[in-house]
Amino acid sequence: MSDSVFVDLRRLADWVSAAGPAPERAPIDRLVKRLGRAAVPMLGRELRGGDVRRREVARRALATIATTSEDARARVIAELRALTLERAAIADDIKVCALGLLTELGERGAARFSDPSTIQRRSATALAGQLATPMDVAIAADLMLRQLSDADIGDMIEVMADVAPAGAARLAAELAIRLDASTALQDRIAPIADGPIAAASPPAAPPRAPRPSHVAVLVDAAARLVVVASRKVIGERRWRRWAVLIGATGRIDDCLHADDATEGEGAPLVASLVADGYRVASHDVDQARTIVASAARLTGADRQSDGPSAPALGSAYYLGRDLLDLGDAHLGGRAQAHPVASTLGRAVELLAGGEPARAHALLVRHDLAHAHAGASADVAAAIAACLAVQGRHAEALAPLARALEAEPEWPLHHWNHAAALHALGDAPGCYHALRRFVATCATPSGLDADPDHPGRVALADRLIADLERASRLTGTPLRRPRRKRSRPLG
Repeated sequence: MSDSVFVDLRRLADWVSAAGPAPERAPIDRLVKRLGRAAVPMLGRELRGGDVRRREVARRALATIATTSEDARARVIAELRALTLERAAIADDIKVCALGLLTELGERGAARFSDPSTIQRRSATALAGQLATPMDVAIAADLMLRQLSDADIGDMIEVMADVAPAGAARLAAELAIRLDASTALQDRIAPIADGPIAAASPPAAPPRAPRPSHVAVLVDAAARLVVVASRKVIGERRWRRWAVLIGATGRIDDCLHADDATEGEGAPLVASLVADGYRVASHDVDQARTIVASAARLTGADRQSDGPSAPALGSAYYLGRDLLDLGDAHLGGRAQAHPVASTLGRAVELLAGGEPARAHALLVRHDLAHAHAGASADVAAAIAACLAVQGRHAEALAPLARALEAEPEWPLHHWNHAAALHALGDAPGCYHALRRFVATCATPSGLDADPDHPGRVALADRLIADLERASRLTGTPLRRPRRKRSRPLG
């Protein structure tokens, strides 16, 4: 190692370990770039340390090195991957820091955590705390779709629903209207997107109301349109800019979104388009909104009917659409999955996968969200099934009573009621529930096609006979206890 490199490493080490606020970044950035990959081992050791300030300094330095060359970038990524997969007693926080930098560099990463569930919950809480505006929600959803698998996204949303339900509902609702999100993912998160928080808790408001958007609608001789929308970011000097190119067919051909524009209301971009043959037709926000909404609906309809072969509404569309308050205009009234069917389907998957507690939590959230619509027998019965699998038979009685009240003629509700009472040792209650099960089975129903149904009926007949015989032998009556009549006062 040359003397100059050694001297530079010594200076970098002194800077990292210096107490108090960090010095000006420009000289240090030059030092880090000069060292390049030679500084990675030392910074990697700092990243593994317990001092949070020094860790953050090392993280920023590694991010700077990764921009100097492909070779340096590869060395930084290798160091970060090695750290996340180390089996040594490295704090989970350190691995999260390394994973975050990998994500910033556009790389996927995995880590071995000592307490994965805690890390998941903390990550979900941190993400929810960043969802203050519609743009924040759109960015988070976009990053998820581009960097995570459907399974990982679903897991994250479900964890977030437990620790930060408002953020989970907003993020799930955003993913539910993305045409580039898979149907399987949307079915899985539909109950959360449709949950009580989605309806009752609006997104957290920024410190001040957003500024109005400045728009320009331009048209050329070929009937192509460009809509430019710009808005100043509150409390900052930068502007957000969204440009939508609409072809002669009325569909969106391209979108560009920038969140760090510095040219004010977009005059240079408009002037450039005018120089290319466009003319300014309007500055009216409502007209711009109508034009883009119509084009988005046409493009979205093509995507829904023709599938992946049709042009897509790219990330830039979803990231910029709040500048014109477009919301889900691109869906064009597309029917969403029925929330009860989606909830039950996901709950069945969780039950089959041996996760009754998660299935129960999902069903309860849905049940609370739709309490105004009256009892759903299917959801109540599914809640009872989740509790029964966990051995919580006494707690299962209340949802079973709701299911019976909503659908008194459905045999399976009586069968499940009898099973819960049998597990609790309530012989009279089990006896009468079984008799009601047999009585309702006399009427033809959809259960007749179930190959297990005759076995249930035969078992019910046998259990009824056994309970009657035991009652005669022990002298214990099977009569239902009479309700005590309240005496009138006075």
